[in-house]
Amino acid sequence: MKQKKPQIYTVTMAKQLMDWRTSQGISRYEVAKSTGMHINTVKRLEEGEGGITFEDGLRYLLYADSHKSKPNLMKKFRDAMASYQTEQEQADVVNAQQKQRRTEAMLKDFERRRIENTTRHAVQMEIMEKLTSLTTEYDTKTDQLEAELQSARDQIATMQKEQQDAAEKHSKELEEAKRQGAEEAQQKFANMSWLERIQRK
Repeated sequence: MKQKKPQIYTVTMAKQLMDWRTSQGISRYEVAKSTGMHINTVKRLEEGEGGITFEDGLRYLLYADSHKSKPNLMKKFRDAMASYQTEQEQADVVNAQQKQRRTEAMLKDFERRRIENTTRHAVQMEIMEKLTSLTTEYDTKTDQLEAELQSARDQIATMQKEQQDAAEKHSKELEEAKRQGAEEAQQKFANMSWLERIQRK
């Protein structure tokens, strides 16, 4: 058989009584002896096991308030019961707490994803900066190499032009020398006598 759930007043009363008894160093046996209750009844009441009548609880409260420590538990019990919420109010509180926990979980998840996205973006930016730096460095070196290569091409072209000019100059000098030599030969031949011409032939 399913055990009956303890009433809220029993639970509230049990906590106040047990806290007071243990703080005063009083045993359950002393409570049972002073109130006329069975020690098992005192135990079940303090541990909130249910099945305890309100009269038993009230008897325990009156005994506690008559103690020299003057705990005034009756007033505390009434105050606690006055602030007690209905089952619907408790359900609303539970629902609100569950909703709050879900909201907090969503916010935590959102914050986690925001941090992940921020970190990922920072890493991407760092990689892009490195790539840009490497590309710029590569472009700079490429431009330098292209400039050096063009300079070498220009030097080769200049040397080829100088060689070509020198070859053309040499060819002209040869032609001029040949022409001058031919003219001198003709002049010499023209200045020869007929006898010298015959001998030369």
